[in-house]
Amino acid sequence: MKAITDENFFQEVEQGIVLVEFWAEWCSYCKMLEPVLDELAKEYSAEIEIKKINVETNEKIPEKYNVMSLPLIILFENGEAKEKVVGYYPKDVLKKYIEEIIQK
Repeated sequence: MKAITDENFFQEVEQGIVLVEFWAEWCSYCKMLEPVLDELAKEYSAEIEIKKINVETNEKIPEKYNVMSLPLIILFENGEAKEKVVGYYPKDVLKKYIEEIIQK
């Protein structure tokens, strides 16, 4: 899963379907979610990209998208934020979510 920053955020989400996880080092649910997202990023690498941005070291983008709770996943399609998913979800739930995105 690729880490992105305030500086390269928009170029990283401008094409295709990109799920961006907003996370922090102190967030236990973020730590639980990371291996799940890593696996899904490998499984669906041909269809979507999964990236992450640390809210502690990047403040502009989390502020722009009103990030209040972690972990938070925002679905971007060709640079446009489409929906937010807040909290930890197990792999099977996120896999179903990704399958629905791909089939649209």
